[in-house]
Amino acid sequence: MKNTKLISIRKSKKISQADVATYLKISQTQYQKREAGKIKITAYEWEKIAKLLDIDLDEINVKNNHTVHEKSLAEEVLFLKERIKKLELKINLSTSNNMH
Repeated sequence: MKNTKLISIRKSKKISQADVATYLKISQTQYQKREAGKIKITAYEWEKIAKLLDIDLDEINVKNNHTVHEKSLAEEVLFLKERIKKLELKINLSTSNNMH
C-alpha cells in the first residue's frame, strides 16, 4: 500500500527521497520502495522519519502504530532468540573442544 500521507508531508516539507534515504542510511531506491509500499517500513524507520519530518508518528503512519510496533518487536525477539541459541551452541562447542 502506497504511503500517500507520508509522501505528501515529505514533499510539503521540501525533503527529497534521497534526503530521507541518507538519514535512514539506506539507498534512495530502497526508500522509494518503502514509500511505494513494496517494502515494509519498520517501526524504527517510522520513528526516524517522523523525527526528520518534525511531526508526530501518528501523522504519517496511518496503520495502527501499536500493531506495527508490536509485530516488529515480536520479530526482533524471535531473531534475538535464534541468535542466542546459535551463540550458546558455539560456546558449548568451544567449551567441549577446550576440555579435550
